[in-house]
Amino acid sequence: QRFIQYMASRTTSFTLQGFLDKSGVQGYDMSTFVRRYANYLNEKAWSYREMGYDFCRCKRGKEDGVLRAMDSTKLLKALPVLQKQTDALLEVDIKSTELSNGVINCAFVLLFKDLIRLFACYNDGVINLLEKYFDMPKKECKAALDIYKRFVTRMDRVSEFMKTAEDVGFDKEDIPDLSKAPNSLLDALENHYQALEKGKATTASHK
Repeated sequence: QRFIQYMASRTTSFTLQGFLDKSGVQGYDMSTFVRRYANYLNEKAWSYREMGYDFCRCKRGKEDGVLRAMDSTKLLKALPVLQKQTDALLEVDIKSTELSNGVINCAFVLLFKDLIRLFACYNDGVINLLEKYFDMPKKECKAALDIYKRFVTRMDRVSEFMKTAEDVGFDKEDIPDLSKAPNSLLDALENHYQALEKGKATTASHK
């Protein structure tokens, strides 16, 4: 946590994009992982710098979740930042067959813990977004629709990560329910936005 706070306070990025360990075969194999993990840490620090708090440590849940209580303006700013951090985590892309290395194993545990927390925040934010969606003006509605579509596509990647965790022995009780919303929900959101485009939507019809 202190390391992320330190990185967030710096004006320069933490990047190891050119890192390459030439000491041996294992060094070459690890280099790709190191670059990807460093990129995630950089995105995590950037998120902290952008938002002023750590998504992995903020309160979650219906009663006092930070993203559940946000207004539309703050929510539409926070969710793309959260999505970018989640993407960077998923792009580390550790396979179950690679979890025979102590360093990668430790990193995977840390990534798993972060993803559980990120997904909980992400879910809170999307629920809040959907609750506000039909009352949004057209511009915000379009941004919200794009955010929701990206959320749906990321669900598959999160599921793949959790499947890897389950395969290597993580407790199923620690893995969140990733049941997808029905396609009819996305259809309803798109239909509403299209109606706004044509000037035909009314808030009352969606109450």
